[in-house]
Amino acid sequence: MSSNKYADLPDIDTAPDIYETEDVFPSTQSTKGEDSDEEAPLPQRGVARSRNDVPGKEEIDSSNLMDPEEASKRFRKAERKRDRTRTHYAYPPSPTPSSPGEPANARSLPLSHRLRSLQNELVALEAELADPSNPLLAKEREVDNVDPGELIRGLVDVRGRLDKIRKGKEGRARLVGAVLGENGEANSEDEDVDEKKKSVDEGQDGRAAGKLEVKTIVEMDRRVGELEKLVGSSSAALDETSPLSPPLLPLITRMNAQLSLLTQPRHIDSISRRLKLLLSDLDRASAQHHSHRRHPSQPNSTPQTSQLQEQVLPLLSRLGPSLPHIPHILTRLRTLAVLHASAAEFQDTLQSLEQEQQKIHETLTELDSAVKTVELSLDENRTVVRGNVAGLESRVNSLLDKLEELNRTGSS
Repeated sequence: MSSNKYADLPDIDTAPDIYETEDVFPSTQSTKGEDSDEEAPLPQRGVARSRNDVPGKEEIDSSNLMDPEEASKRFRKAERKRDRTRTHYAYPPSPTPSSPGEPANARSLPLSHRLRSLQNELVALEAELADPSNPLLAKEREVDNVDPGELIRGLVDVRGRLDKIRKGKEGRARLVGAVLGENGEANSEDEDVDEKKKSVDEGQDGRAAGKLEVKTIVEMDRRVGELEKLVGSSSAALDETSPLSPPLLPLITRMNAQLSLLTQPRHIDSISRRLKLLLSDLDRASAQHHSHRRHPSQPNSTPQTSQLQEQVLPLLSRLGPSLPHIPHILTRLRTLAVLHASAAEFQDTLQSLEQEQQKIHETLTELDSAVKTVELSLDENRTVVRGNVAGLESRVNSLLDKLEELNRTGSS
């Protein structure tokens, strides 16, 4: 009835269950250590279930079925294979040529899997070496005299090489980087094609790099030639006999200063005023010179004007080159005028301080002389007091002598 009920459903197994048997297998009790604890009670559950379903056993046709013991062994073996996931590592190819009978890529793995396995092994080794309570490390240290520092140094070397492979983007490293993260979903066939073409890519990259370097040098030479043409030093000879052209930086700074002066309206107005005054003076001088030629008998001030011209022309020739710097000099002189005024005030205060110091010095000399006179008077008074005391003592002694004599005469 149950089979008719679920007959229309897809993927329904209507075959009888081969585990539902009455047989008790002694081999299940003496299995090897590889069997798990959950595999042992499976036949017992089947036995218990079969005892309840004894009438249904007669309906099963067991003529074409496998021996239950053999079937259970096969299923246990399949479960053990499923639980035991083995990782196969592909070793790098030997430098010696392989024999023609053996296939070349029998156990080859993709580069990404190999690199990931190396990284996993490296992480595991680092964790084991970082644990000081690792018994394997202590055993190797005691038995084989292995230095943990050497192991850590080797790990650091391997990690550095893996980082170089990961970070590189040219040639062989570019292929590994593409296999690792950038093209992780590529097929193994594409990886084999890339591995075959890597030598060609390296040669092309080297030639392209050489051509690019030559192109950059040519471009740099061309740009230097253009700069020399702009500067004007392209025709200058590069020997020791010919002088070099003047430096550009002072000329550029001077031209920049002159342009800044000429672009200011205030300076242009001052220059125009000076030019007008100069032109008027020159017109006046030329008119006087022409009148003197026409009327040589009339007295005039030609000597004075000639002297003025002789004095003005050298001044103009001297002031011509320094015209751009005159405004800066004037501003500097204005600031220096304030400094000179403050310096004059400072000089007055310094003179007053010197006068006060002189007065103090005079009072100190007077006090010194007064102290000296007081010391002299004290010395004189000391000598006088000493003389008085000595005279008083002599008089007292003489008086005592007289009293003793009087006592003697009175007693006699």
